[in-house]
Amino acid sequence: MANYRLVTFDAYTGLADFRATLVPVIERILALPADAAESFLTTWRANQLAAAALSNALKRGRMSFHDCTALALDYAAGRHDAALPAGRREELVAAWYPLRSWPEAAEVLGELKSRGCELAILSNGDRAMLDGIAGGLSVELDHVFSTEDSGVYKPAPEVYDLPVDALGIAREGYLHVAGSANDVIGAKSAGVACYWNNRTGDRVLLPGFAADFEGPDLRGLLDVV
Repeated sequence: MANYRLVTFDAYTGLADFRATLVPVIERILALPADAAESFLTTWRANQLAAAALSNALKRGRMSFHDCTALALDYAAGRHDAALPAGRREELVAAWYPLRSWPEAAEVLGELKSRGCELAILSNGDRAMLDGIAGGLSVELDHVFSTEDSGVYKPAPEVYDLPVDALGIAREGYLHVAGSANDVIGAKSAGVACYWNNRTGDRVLLPGFAADFEGPDLRGLLDVV
């Protein structure tokens, strides 16, 4: 039997490779070379997360992640002096919906299922965005938990309460797979066990909230669960 009843995945770096999906789209729509498209996406992603953090801090209700993404796109276009072709803004934002998963994801998800784990996304995206990612997987997920349901973004502890509240599961009964340092800190500060899919060799800013387990890809999960 598995060590955890439920394994939850951050969508955007824990489960999906947003760069592999989005760089070719940016190259095509904005007519940028690959290195410029990579730089554009780095700015876009950083400000998508900054908009979510501002949404939390201002306490005026959760701005949708779609809108965070659109605002960050406008910022990136201005910052990189890139002209957004007429009518293509929504096409770029919509590219965040069907993201490609990491190459080993299908194998790992299938093995976790065979061990009796329930599988879920637990992520900042709007439900429609997360459903798009889940729908592209070859292994069916059991649940999708969106910050739409908590009203705040990670790393707020309310986000990590979602599986507990929805499923009546004990905190020690689930493992969260994080893709970023802040997600690790959020999970650990909420008392949830965490595996870090740490593909870039990053470190957490607050050492007291380090991941319980980490590896350079998702395969390390199979040694934990």
